[in-house]
Amino acid sequence: MAGLILKSPYIKAGGAGKYMRYIATRENVERLPDSQPPTKKQMELVQKLTRDFPVSTKSDEYAEYSKSPTRAKASAYISSTLEANWDTAQRSDVYMKYIATRPRVEKMGTHGLFGDEDNVNLDIAIAEMETVTGNVWTHIISLTRGDAERLGYDNASSWRNLLRAHRNDIAEAMRIAPNDFRWYAAFHNEGDHPHVHMMAWSANGDGYLSRNGIRKIKSGLVNDIFKQELLHTYEQKSGMRDELVNEVRQSLQELVGQIRDGLCSCPQIAPMMLELSMELGTVKGRKSYGYLKKNLKDKVDKIVDEMESVPAVHECYTKWLDLQAEVDGYYKDERRKRLRLSEQKEFRSVKNAVIQEADRLRMGEVTVEEVPPGPVDECDWREQNYIYTTFLDETTPLDERDKAVERERQYAEDGEPSSQYVLGVLYRDGGLLMPDALQAKEWFTRSAKQGYIPAQYVLGKLLLSDDLEVHDREMGIRWLRTAAKNGSAYAPMSWGKPI
Repeated sequence: MAGLILKSPYIKAGGAGKYMRYIATRENVERLPDSQPPTKKQMELVQKLTRDFPVSTKSDEYAEYSKSPTRAKASAYISSTLEANWDTAQRSDVYMKYIATRPRVEKMGTHGLFGDEDNVNLDIAIAEMETVTGNVWTHIISLTRGDAERLGYDNASSWRNLLRAHRNDIAEAMRIAPNDFRWYAAFHNEGDHPHVHMMAWSANGDGYLSRNGIRKIKSGLVNDIFKQELLHTYEQKSGMRDELVNEVRQSLQELVGQIRDGLCSCPQIAPMMLELSMELGTVKGRKSYGYLKKNLKDKVDKIVDEMESVPAVHECYTKWLDLQAEVDGYYKDERRKRLRLSEQKEFRSVKNAVIQEADRLRMGEVTVEEVPPGPVDECDWREQNYIYTTFLDETTPLDERDKAVERERQYAEDGEPSSQYVLGVLYRDGGLLMPDALQAKEWFTRSAKQGYIPAQYVLGKLLLSDDLEVHDREMGIRWLRTAAKNGSAYAPMSWGKPI
C-alpha cells in the first residue's frame, strides 16, 4: 500500500511564474509502453540529477526506474525531480533546455490550470504570480496508478473538487488566513503516479509550513480519499484488539487457577503475578493502571510483555500490528518500529486486566468459570477499554476528557443505555466526576432496565457492596440473577461463590 505521497517544496518570491506555465501546459502527457528503453538523453539526465539531487534517489519514481529502466519511468523520475527542485533547476541551462523541449507533450490548445474559480486565465494567473512577495509552496500530491484508477482520482475534475473542499484546511496548516489564501493547481496523468501540482501562497506574504503542517495536509487528504477503506481497516483493528484482550484475560484466568493448584505452565509469569498481587494489598483507592505508582506500573508492564509470548496473544498482536501497518501505509512512507505490547497506548485495558487478575489472586476469588466467556463479556471488556482510553487515560488533555463526559451525559439523558452505563461507572469510581454512589445507582438502573447486561451486572455488584447509601442485598442478587439469565458469565460467580 503506497497511500498518498505529498511533497511540499517552495519557490522564493519572483521565481514562480515559469513554474506555473510549466505545470499548466504539461497536462495529459502521453503514457508510453514500458517496453521502450530510455533514450540516451534521458540516461544522461538521470545521471546528472542523481549527482545534483542525491536525495531524489530515495523517491518512488527512482526506485521504479532502477527496478525497470524504461522511457516512461525515466520521464516520470526526471519530471518529478525537476519539479521538486525547481528553484535550483531553473538556473541550469541543461535542465531548462529539457523543460523547453520536453518530449510527448500533448498539444491541447489550452492549459490545465484550475483553482477556486472555473475558467482560469493563464496569463492573468501568471501576472498575479509575479507580484507575490512571499514564498510560493509547490505541493506535489500523488497516488499510485492502481489507487488513482480504483478510487476515481485519474482525472482533473476529482482532484479539483478534492482541493476545493480542503482549501481552508490547507490554508490553516500553512498558517494563512482563508481570505488571504491563494492557490492554483494542475493534474498530470502520467506514468505510474498520477499527480497534481498545487501552488499555494498568501496574498499578504505571510505563511509558514512546518513538518506538522505537512502531516495535517496529508492526513486530511488521506482521510477523504481512502475514507471507506480506512473505516474497514479500523473496524478490523478494533476487533483484533478486543480479541487480544480476550486472549490475555483467558490466559491470566487459567494461570491464576494453575497457581492455586500448584501446576503452573508459565514459570516466568507466575512469580511476577504473585509479587504484584501481594503489593496490590498496600494500594489504597482505585486499583487501575493510571492510579498506580511507577514501581507497580513497571511490574505490570513486565507481565504484559511476558504475556506477548503466549502463542494466542502473540498471534493476535501480530495481526493487529499488520493492520496498524496497513493504516500507516496511507499516511507514512515507512513502517513504524514494532513496540512492545506494554508500549501500545491502545492496550491500556490489557494492563488493567493484569491488575484485576492479580488482585483476585490476592483475594482468593474464583475467576475461572465453568461458563466460557461469551459475547456479553466481550461487550464488558469493550466498554471498560472505551472508558479507560476515553476518560481515564492521563495522556489525553483534561479538557478533551471533560468534553467527552458532557457528550456522554447528553447521550445518556437521551436514553442511550451504553452511555448511561458509562456515566454510572464515572460516578462510581470518581476521577473526572465527584464520586457519588447514588448517581451511579441511578444511571446503572436506567441502563439495566433497558436490558443492557453490563449495567445489570455492575448494578448488582454495587447494591451488594458495603456502601450504606446504596446497599440492598435482595435487589443486588436479583440484578445479578437477571444478568446471569441474560448471558453474563461473571454474574453467577460474583464475589467468588454462586448466587
